[in-house]
Amino acid sequence: MKSWEELIDPEKDPDKESREKFFGYLLRRPCTQKQAREYLSKKKLPESLIDEAIDSGLIDDFAFAVLFAEGHLRWGNMKISYELSRRGVSREDISLALDEIADESERAREFADGLRESGIEDRKIKSRLISRGFTNRAVNEALREE
Repeated sequence: MKSWEELIDPEKDPDKESREKFFGYLLRRPCTQKQAREYLSKKKLPESLIDEAIDSGLIDDFAFAVLFAEGHLRWGNMKISYELSRRGVSREDISLALDEIADESERAREFADGLRESGIEDRKIKSRLISRGFTNRAVNEALREE
């Protein structure tokens, strides 16, 4: 990955302020290519900055998808997929990212067990799991008595 000084090289782009604004945005929070393009458009910055950000590793949709999925383990695969798709991540990257995290049925069971310990009824647990995007299969496996 390039250093901050290399990314803000005024010889590469005479508009140093644009570069500082865009790369500062990317360093503050991970984002997808779609989100970065929206930011550039909103701030009226040159679109050419995207390619350099991708080459430098500051924008990586797969890495974003994995981080997002790992941060939302209490969501089902359907909801994670929907949210990543909304952010512009490809189906292939979404599928690979979901392969990187714990099995959906396992996650649903852990969440359901926690709710059961709190004294919540199974019908309410089922509703919560479904609203969080867990598949029917994962919900049924999570609620199955052992």
